Amino acid sequence: MCSNVPMVRAGDTLVLCFEKPQRDDDLKRIADEVTAVLPGVKVAVVEGVSGVAVYRADDQTPDAKM
Repeated sequence: MCSNVPMVRAGDTLVLCFEKPQRDDDLKRIADEVTAVLPGVKVAVVEGVSGVAVYRADDQTPDAKM
């Protein structure tokens, strides 16, 4: 799917960003594939930009507090 995906672990949210709107069934398929390979990882979608990010609720690094 992507070659430059940040390290993710159970409890993280993988944020997938698409420039253009995606079909709901495609988004469901992608989310299913991600959770099959990365159990415990949630998937969120953002439209209007492209890229991949990871949200980690328990991240205490200075960058996470920005």
